[in-house]
Amino acid sequence: MIEVDSKRKIKTMILRKRQNSFNLAKLLASLTVRLLAISAFSRAFSPNYHNGAVVGGTARPVMRKLSSTAQQETQGQGETVPGQLTADSIYFDIEVANQPVGRLIFHLTNPSPLPLHAENVIQLAKGSRRGIDPKAHYVGCEFDYNPASVEDGMGRYRWGHQLRGRGRNAVGLADRPISDPDSQLRCTHPCFGGQYYGDKYTEKEGDPGVFLTVPVAGPGYGSSKFSIVRVGESPKEWKERLLVNSGVIGKLDPSCLETLHAMARQRMGPPTVVAAGAMEE
Repeated sequence: MIEVDSKRKIKTMILRKRQNSFNLAKLLASLTVRLLAISAFSRAFSPNYHNGAVVGGTARPVMRKLSSTAQQETQGQGETVPGQLTADSIYFDIEVANQPVGRLIFHLTNPSPLPLHAENVIQLAKGSRRGIDPKAHYVGCEFDYNPASVEDGMGRYRWGHQLRGRGRNAVGLADRPISDPDSQLRCTHPCFGGQYYGDKYTEKEGDPGVFLTVPVAGPGYGSSKFSIVRVGESPKEWKERLLVNSGVIGKLDPSCLETLHAMARQRMGPPTVVAAGAMEE
């Protein structure tokens, strides 16, 4: 009798487990259907979609790339220019210990191979969001000042100057790192020690090879940081290695080389941006 009762109890437990498993499967199926419905609704009304593709006589929402190619329409022609920037050149007026040092002018590659990163630097230089975000600009920011940024002949100089900004972007969400993997894939350049992105460095006679770069990989990528890198003037063991994990978006105007040298060789304190903006055509 005891053996019969035990068998019944075991059978009842098995049936209950099967029923619980069946109920759980039904619940998961119901949740999946609801999530799919919510996802479809969100896509249909997302700003990254637009109506226009017609299949079988019915208009359907189609994804429209807004960020990865940074396309802008050419006025009057209706054409799109991938990577078109809002400015060709930007400038930074520099002071050290309240003493004017000079102006740095950078000519940007336009259209840009890294349009989101380049446009972010342009808008931060112009301070276009400053009215709604007081930290979204470069005025008052200091370049790093340490033994690695002072050209004193002691072998510690790293042939570059970094400005960190205030950690606020002017493209996309202010506190979210900029990411543009599609553009990066199209402009990746391998070099000793890794790879870099954007414009490719080519050594040219008479060209100092000083570049404006932004971090696009590794620590601090997609932020308000930028660097001025003296690739052409660096020793042979450095050169392109100085660009690893960075995106090259522009080049220093040769007329501003003396200002950069003054920044690098002074020992009074950190160079400070006192004015910045886009150059007028």
